[in-house]
Formats: sequence, C-alpha cells, structure tokens
Amino acid sequence: MRARSVTARRKPRRSLTAMVKIEIEIPDALWRRMQAKADVDWTEVARRAFDARLEGDRMRAEMHDCPSYGIGYNWARDRAEFRDLVAMVKASDYAAAAAIVRQSKGFRQRDEFGDALHPSDEMWESFVDGAAALYNDLANPR
Repeated sequence: MRARSVTARRKPRRSLTAMVKIEIEIPDALWRRMQAKADVDWTEVARRAFDARLEGDRMRAEMHDCPSYGIGYNWARDRAEFRDLVAMVKASDYAAAAAIVRQSKGFRQRDEFGDALHPSDEMWESFVDGAAALYNDLANPR
C-alpha cells in the first residue's frame, strides 16, 4: 500500500489567527475516498481531530493530578487482588469497572474515599485510571 502525501493549504482567513501548513501521509485508498467527498473541508476535519486528541490528552493529564488517581494506584498496589484488576481492566466502561472494584475483597469505600459517601463519577474514573495504570505497569514491565 502506497501512502499519499497530502498538503493542507492555507486559506485566507479574516481572523487574526496564524495558520501553519503541514503535510501528512495517508493511504491511497483513503485519499480516493476523500476525493469522492468534494464538499468536505478536510483541513477542518483534520483540525478538529487534532484538537479532540489534544483535549483528550489534557483531560487524561488532569485526571492524573486528581487525588483519586493516586488512591486507585495505591489500592491496586496494596490491597487489590490481581484477578480483580484483570476484570476491572476488561470492564466495558467506568461504571462496570467501579462495580468490580466495589465488590472486591480489598476495597472499603471509607478507606479509599474517606467521608465521601457518594464519590463523583470523576472520582471513580480517576480511581479506576490509577488502578489500571498499576495493572499496566505490572502487565508491561519496562
């Protein structure tokens, strides 16, 4: 499969935002499909995709800064059973992963979340991400 080099051309804009020109490589088959959609502004599609990826990276970094991330990592390291970590990582979503954590022998909500009777979804997501990070560290040693 040959890759095709596509250059995004700078369009004159009325805004004061500076734009740069980049070049990406895509497979020929994808290029043909893109050409069939002549009415699509592929530069805008790419910009949105890049922006979404960067926003996702930013949100993941913020989650790592949340105290629940470290709590989840420590729980996984000190109190979780490996089979619970495996099940948690294989869960279909955060709610299912949190349910697995709640049912594990080594989990006591008060020990992990203190006086928070109902930890927020964000706290649970961060907790699960921290526990999953420990699992990934074990499963993929460097």
